[in-house]
Amino acid sequence: MSTELLMRGLFALLMGGGFCWAIYRHKNMEDAFDPEQKHQRYLPLVSGIVLPVFVSLTAVVMLVVRPAGVEESLLAMFFSLFLHISVYYLLLLALLPFLRRHFSAAACAALWLIPNYLYLTQQNYMELPAPALTIRLPGNTAGLLLAVWAAGAAAVMLFKVVSHLHFRRQVLVPARPEEDPAVLAVWQAEVETARFQKPKFRLVRSPAVVTPLSVGLFERTTRVVLPEKAYSPEELALIFRHELIHIGRQDAWSKFFLAFCAAMCWFDPLMWLAMGRSADDLELSCDEAVLQNESDQRRRQYADLLLTTAGDGRGFTTCLSPGAKALRYRLKSVVKPAKKFTGGVLVGAVFFVLCMTSGYVTLAFDAGTGADVLFDGQDPAVCAISSARNWNSEDQEELLCLDEQGFIDFLAALPLDQLAGNYSYDDGPRETILIWDTPQGVLSTVFYEKAIKVVPLYDERMESAWYAVPGGMDWGRFDAFFEPRPALDIVFEDESGRRLADVGASLWYLEQNGVVLENRAGEQEEDVSGLFGYEEAVRMRLSFSLPVRECTVTVEPENGTPHTLSPAAGEALPRAEGAALYRVRATLAGRAGDHNAEFRFTVGGEET
Repeated sequence: MSTELLMRGLFALLMGGGFCWAIYRHKNMEDAFDPEQKHQRYLPLVSGIVLPVFVSLTAVVMLVVRPAGVEESLLAMFFSLFLHISVYYLLLLALLPFLRRHFSAAACAALWLIPNYLYLTQQNYMELPAPALTIRLPGNTAGLLLAVWAAGAAAVMLFKVVSHLHFRRQVLVPARPEEDPAVLAVWQAEVETARFQKPKFRLVRSPAVVTPLSVGLFERTTRVVLPEKAYSPEELALIFRHELIHIGRQDAWSKFFLAFCAAMCWFDPLMWLAMGRSADDLELSCDEAVLQNESDQRRRQYADLLLTTAGDGRGFTTCLSPGAKALRYRLKSVVKPAKKFTGGVLVGAVFFVLCMTSGYVTLAFDAGTGADVLFDGQDPAVCAISSARNWNSEDQEELLCLDEQGFIDFLAALPLDQLAGNYSYDDGPRETILIWDTPQGVLSTVFYEKAIKVVPLYDERMESAWYAVPGGMDWGRFDAFFEPRPALDIVFEDESGRRLADVGASLWYLEQNGVVLENRAGEQEEDVSGLFGYEEAVRMRLSFSLPVRECTVTVEPENGTPHTLSPAAGEALPRAEGAALYRVRATLAGRAGDHNAEFRFTVGGEET
């Protein structure tokens, strides 16, 4: 498991545990009235505004700042988030009869709201190793698709907001403050029981409604509205408790969130069906809280209220009876409540799964060929490989490019797609890093099974870019341009043959087919790698990265006469007395011809 996936799992587990605790805490607070308790009795199950705020602010900021590829990034973010929410809601719809039968209405309502926190999966620290599915789009379509998507979402959301404001105006313009002392006494008693601290909402009557309801997103502008109808004190207590629970739980914002999801998925007709079911669960949850620990008589009285009130729940309002579709199920739950699980563990587990499965489908946009994107707009012909390494190999094998121009031509013709989303790709079996010297400075390209990462090291302000390789990297062609860079590893042993240490020798000179590939003749001997300490090391064995044709070792003791050895393959060499410099000259068999190489290392002396 990658570090990124482990971090996501731990975070999802923590958040899932938080939701589990919140469900149980809310149930305990709502179950019993404690006059000594100062905290508000009814609290939101899940915040209903987090995801809409995140999506809106992110879109505004990105469109104002306009970083490179802003349209692609926004479209990919919307696609990843709301495709996941759509699939989740459709599964929830299918499972809803089972869930309602066995779990509390509060848990079922919370299940509709937990996607509010999926914005967390869009943060950089929530990277995934790689997407499971990448959908490829032409590069010039992102702006058009984003515009169509945004226009549809804005139109639906505008209609929802205007409808809400129009309905609010219809209800409140003819409304008047409630003045009946008997009604106000019941109202005040329920407000105190709910433990609202300095409530800003008000109680009014309006001839424009036929059912009690609450209208308003903000507490200061919220009004609990009674129709011009007489209710008994017992009925008023149930009505007020119902609406105060909605206000305390901020169910108007929950309905706003559900409307926002429907707007963002306006092209999916099944999402509209899901929104209707979710509103029903909010009401069922409220019924459950109203009747907690109530007698059968009070339950029948509440059922009569539901039967005698016709609903009108336009906009983001909450009302006692929103409609006839859910009435049968609500009446059954009210009159014959079944024993059910609280559902805290269920909500926590579902959020964990929801978080861990988010982001595995992403978009990629046609970016052109490698010549267009890998070299950051520079002419590939003037870029040279300064270092190449297979990073995932056990010894981080260094590579030597046999045909640099041919490799550049291979990369330049490679079709690439610009990837969107937070992915690392570093959990695969292959990771090859190339460092380039370019006219602008050092450039890094990292090659994975299905992607390439480009990092302009010459400019710290520039972020790395990910590109998908359609069909995956052709490692056969890629590897044809490389072979292991000539390398020498020295294994030191004691008298008994026990392995004490490994040292990699410094490559000092390299030539192939008469062409000098590396020459460090002008450097100081102090730059040579070596072994310091390990006085018990009495012999050494040479291990080359390529087959050896010839090999000679010149030993230059610090206090002695130089001498030359010609060890056979696998033969151990005796360590010289005291400090010494070793020059190893070897002819190594490469794919494109023999290498003439010289390696140097020191043993003993002072470490520099």
